[in-house]
Amino acid sequence: MLRLLAVIIVMFVSGCEMSQTQTKTKISLPEPDSEGAKMVKEFCSDCHAPPSPLVHTAKEWPNVIYRMQERRRMKAYELMGEPERIILLEYLEKFAKS
Repeated sequence: MLRLLAVIIVMFVSGCEMSQTQTKTKISLPEPDSEGAKMVKEFCSDCHAPPSPLVHTAKEWPNVIYRMQERRRMKAYELMGEPERIILLEYLEKFAKS
């Protein structure tokens, strides 16, 4: 049991180090000065590099945002408020892949 716990801790720490490295990756977002792009940078870069809106369709983004909000909750990160969630979702849907 202790061995399993040690493996989980090592995996978690390794994942956090990788996440911090990934956040340094610079990406190009559409309308980079828009509120939506600011939300992507603010809320998505805590765990990984901010994603391009093109990685999902408009139909997929609501579920992705829901899952990421739950991950933020699990990690005790600041949660998005409803206004931020709406801005983020509208931005991602606007520039989503077809």
